[in-house]
Amino acid sequence: MTLRAHVEAIYESIAVHLGTHNAEEVQARLERELRHITPQWSDHLPDCPGWYWYKPPGIGEPALLLVSHGRIDTKLMADLGPPNNLVDVQRIKGQWAGPLLPPT
Repeated sequence: MTLRAHVEAIYESIAVHLGTHNAEEVQARLERELRHITPQWSDHLPDCPGWYWYKPPGIGEPALLLVSHGRIDTKLMADLGPPNNLVDVQRIKGQWAGPLLPPT
């Protein structure tokens, strides 16, 4: 199920409780919020710290990576583990999904 389909389904279930409103604005807000719950694969690089799913090019398996600011500067770095450890996300090719929100 696509993110848009999730948004439309949620909107349909709550529309009667919203009163007078702009349906497109409500759906756009829902879509922004649901990106954290239902991440979609994208070529866009992470733009904030958090946990991200990462899928390397080719047939590599997806991995969950921690992206955070570097120790010396504020570049976003991904923890790839040994032997590379922290690598600038700008140098990592592949697809990303996230950031993921922690459970409540």
